[in-house]
Formats: sequence, structure tokens, C-alpha cells
Amino acid sequence: MKTPLYEQIYDYIIDQVNKGLLNHGDRVPSEKELSDKFNVSRITSKKALDLLAQNLIIERIRGKGSFVSKLYNEKDHESKNTTVTNGSEKRYTFALIIPGFSDNFGTILVKAIEKACAQKNTNLIIRQTHGKIEEEEKAIKQLVNDSVDGLIIFPVHGENYNVELLKLSLKNFPLVLVDRYLRGIPASSVCTDNRLAGEQLTNYLFTLGHQNIGFISSSPVGTSAIEERVQGFQLAYSKQGIQLKQEFMLLTLLNSLEQTQVEQSLFETNYEIIKKFVQSNPTISAFVACEYDWALLISKVLQDLGHKIPEDYSIVCFDSPTHPYKRPDYTHIKQNEVDIANKAVDILSEHILKGEKEPKHTVIDFTFLEGNSTKPQ
Repeated sequence: MKTPLYEQIYDYIIDQVNKGLLNHGDRVPSEKELSDKFNVSRITSKKALDLLAQNLIIERIRGKGSFVSKLYNEKDHESKNTTVTNGSEKRYTFALIIPGFSDNFGTILVKAIEKACAQKNTNLIIRQTHGKIEEEEKAIKQLVNDSVDGLIIFPVHGENYNVELLKLSLKNFPLVLVDRYLRGIPASSVCTDNRLAGEQLTNYLFTLGHQNIGFISSSPVGTSAIEERVQGFQLAYSKQGIQLKQEFMLLTLLNSLEQTQVEQSLFETNYEIIKKFVQSNPTISAFVACEYDWALLISKVLQDLGHKIPEDYSIVCFDSPTHPYKRPDYTHIKQNEVDIANKAVDILSEHILKGEKEPKHTVIDFTFLEGNSTKPQ
């Protein structure tokens, strides 16, 4: 197995001391000097210096640098043991930054990430951004300043992504995105196959006899998960040889997470947008909702207009809550949150332990579940 980059730096300093090229009290190359010499990130060189300090090989003095410790004794370090401190395995600290979570999506993901970290003897810090990009930026800065070893980030929706993410990726800071990837940011990501999922949901409605199908979502711009679900919907139409009317696609809903007075206003706005959409497209007989919340809202609009589900309209969506021994309320795509979590933690661990810098994009399978919201036309 290839020696991790931080171990190579660790060994290099040890060798310099053992050969007498660095003596007790001599200054050790800085994080920047080591990162330039070994062509690695500052995070990797810092990790090597931190480990040298923990094993009493060097002494780090704030504002001055790192120096060979007078406590260093060569025979105590003949066998390399870079991951052991005071007889126990070094514990890393990961942080999860997430907009929020609920029973339909997120709760299982958070629990699975926490479990995967515990199995790797890794601490986990969780920060919620409530869907606000400024909170995401604040969380990233604080956690990096607090010297976490790596970040798992569920980015907020939006056309304008957080520039702090770009800074992290350019610095090769250990980082994994979940649920989506961001174009222009060379970071690892773990996502559901959203394009295939969107296509499968739409095809299912075709098998039930529906041909005029509406698609309901917030703006897909800047959010890969939504973009790919839209593409899957369009691809299903194309493969059926049926012309898709652009007016059947509603992509202007406003996102919300918190149940506050402001969110009540957003709810009312979205309600009116969907109501107008339904009334303007009387030939539509089924809907693909990009998210569970939109499925709930379209259901309320239809019921308020005097329609029944699934007798009058069929609805499919993503991430409807499920219950043991009970048929789901909505026919939906269930994302594999446990596999997403485990893969994200594994990739982040590899970035840190092996010093890997090449981004990895991993696609996770999903499950299609039939519910009470659909029936043949």
C-alpha cells in the first residue's frame, strides 16, 4: 500500500534529525515550505507537523515555528507509529454541514454518518444552515478555524454557490459533497442517480396510461440534483416519442425549510403558483413532484379545488416518508441514505489517511416504491 503523504513528510523530518541534518533546537521547515517541497496541501503538511509534535519529536511555538524537541530520542522512534498517541489511536474530527433534515430525507443520513464515524473512531460535529448560504459560509469558516480534519457538506439550493467551498477545494482540504455536486468545484461527491430516478418515475406514470404529465419543482439552476431530475423527466418523454409541452413544467417554486412567519408567506406564494399552474393546464392528469414537500402542496391544491387523489390525479415524488408494514402515501423514489453516508465517510477518510487529492464522483442506487397516490388512468 502506498505510504500516505503526511507519513512521507513525517518520515522525512525523522530522517533529517537522525542524519544530523536537523539537531535539537533547530527550526523545522514550515507548513508552507513542506507543502511546496512535497507538492501537497497545507492541510497535509500541518497534519504531519501536528503528529510530530504529538509524539514529542518537535516543539511548535506560536509565532516562531517548529523546532526539534530536546526530548526527542531516536531509539524511541525506530518503529514508525504515526497514528498512535499515548497508546491509543489518533481520533480525527469530521464535521457535517447540512441545511436541515426530516423524516422524509436527512434524518437517516445524519444517523448513518454518525454511526460510520463512530466505527472509524472519528468524532463528528453537526451544523445546520437552515438553507441559508451565509450560514453555510459561516459554518465552514468556523469549523476550519477550529481545525476539523475534514468536511461533509450538503450544499444549500441555489444558483450562486458558496465561494468558501471553492476555496476549500483549491486548497485540497478534505471535502465531500452529498446529495449533489457543484460544477466548477473539484470536490468529491456522493449522489443518487437522479437522472435515472426522474426517468423511472415518469415512465411509471406512462405505464398507467398518463400522457400529459406535469413536473413541479423549484429552480434547477445551480442544483445538480434538481437539474438531473428534470433531465430524467424530459428523457422519459423523448423515449416515449411524445412531444413534451414546456408549459407542463413548473420550475419557479420558492424553496423553504423553516416553519416561520416568512415561510408561511412562501407557502402561500407557492400555493398560488401551483393553483394557477393546475388551472392553466386542465389536460394534465399526473404530476412528478421533485420533492416530497411539493407533493404535499400539489395534493392540497388539488383537494381544495375539489379533486381526489388518485381517482382524479396521480402524483409521484422523491423521498416520501415510509413506515414498516404500511403502504407509502406516495409512490416515490427512496434514496439510499445509509449507502450515501457510508460512502461519504469512506471517501473523506481516504482523502485524509492516504492524502488523495483526486476528486471522486460516486452515484448511489435508489429504490422505487409504489404508494397510494397513483392508479391507472
